[in-house]
Formats: sequence, structure tokens, C-alpha cells
Amino acid sequence: MIERASWGRPRRAERDQPGRLPRGSRASLALLALVAAGCSSSTSSADGSSTWQGGTAGVDATSGSAAERFFPLKDGTLYHYKTEALKEGPVQAGVLMMKVHRTSATRGELRKPAGTQVFEFSSLGIATQTKTGAPAFLLKLPIDPNTTWLGPQGGKTRISASDVSITTPAGSFAGCLTTLEERGGDSPFRVQTTLCPDVGIVALEAQSGGAVERAELVYYGPPIDIGEEGLRRVP
Repeated sequence: MIERASWGRPRRAERDQPGRLPRGSRASLALLALVAAGCSSSTSSADGSSTWQGGTAGVDATSGSAAERFFPLKDGTLYHYKTEALKEGPVQAGVLMMKVHRTSATRGELRKPAGTQVFEFSSLGIATQTKTGAPAFLLKLPIDPNTTWLGPQGGKTRISASDVSITTPAGSFAGCLTTLEERGGDSPFRVQTTLCPDVGIVALEAQSGGAVERAELVYYGPPIDIGEEGLRRVP
């Protein structure tokens, strides 16, 4: 559930405790490709398994950029989203998993099985690339409804709502921003992304033609291991 307030000063986020990581099927959604733009392919270990969750530890650092508050790439954080695709026929449900690797105060990565996307923090905002390699932004400063930029999918992007309140399985959040990326032409699409303070991407909705795909945050925090002794957080 999303409640949008008029443009104004963001409120401090008030959220519930992060939700538990539920069981679910795996899914790969074409339209929920915000973090697929500009991705490099994932690497594999010697036995052929994906290393998107592995590798050496990153750094504990922040850039000081005002934009980072809405996209805090804290090293080791796991993001788990439930997804649904609304097309012809039954709703297709699945999950999307990503893990943060922070390489420096101004640079971080979102890693997932399909690949890795790099983000850079600066006084201009949160820079990334489209899948064709063109310079783009996830969020550009100043945070103002008149600011526009090229988004990760190559469309014109702007802030469509501020001071947004939203509830997902991960909890309730306030003081969020929603960006809207749109592209016309032969393959029109629009992507709405809700970013919340001290959390990051909480919800995403993509539309193309008659298809709609959504993702909602279920869990964010340290990786969780469900072993013989029960639930524990992985260091």
C-alpha cells in the first residue's frame, strides 16, 4: 500500500522490523530490469556455481552524497523481493535476490545471479549505465520535481512523488521518493521506482504494452542461513 503526500520536506522513515525470508519460487522478469541495465555477467567458481553471493568482503564507507540516503549500498546487505507478472493468463509469482558489494566510499555494486551493476556516488547523484553503456543515473541531484535525467533503461526520468509512505512485507516506510522513467517510440515503457531513506529500493513497477510487472521488498539486511540449528544471520 502506497500513500503519497504533496511535495515537501521528507519525514523520517518509521519502519517495522524487517520481515523474515520466506520460501518462494525463483523467477526472472524481463521488465523488472532496473538492476539489469549496465550489468556485467556474473562470475562462477571452479565447480561452476555462481559467486554472486560470495567473494571478498567490501568496505564499510559512505560517500556523503545527499542521494546516498535513498540508496545506501551497505556492504553485505541482502535484498529479497517478491515479484509478480500480470500478463495474459494467471499471475506469475517469483522472487528477486540481490546482494551489495561496496568497493569504495564512492562506488558500490548490486550483485545478482544474472550479473552485477555498478553505481557511483557523487555531488551529481547516483550514476550508473544503461545496458548499451550510455551514462545514466538512478537518482540525480538536486532532489526536485523539475530535475530530469536519463534513467537506467534509457528513458527520461524524474521524481514523480515525494514524502511517500509505503508498506511492503518488509515493513512500513515513510519519507520516500518515487521516480518515473518513461520511453516512447516503437517499444514504449514506464518504470516507477520507490526509494526509501536508509533502505534503498522498496518497490518497483514496470509497464510495457499490456504487461505489468511488480516487485516489493520482503527482506533487507545480513544474509540469513536456515540450518539444522535454526535461523541465524551470516556474518
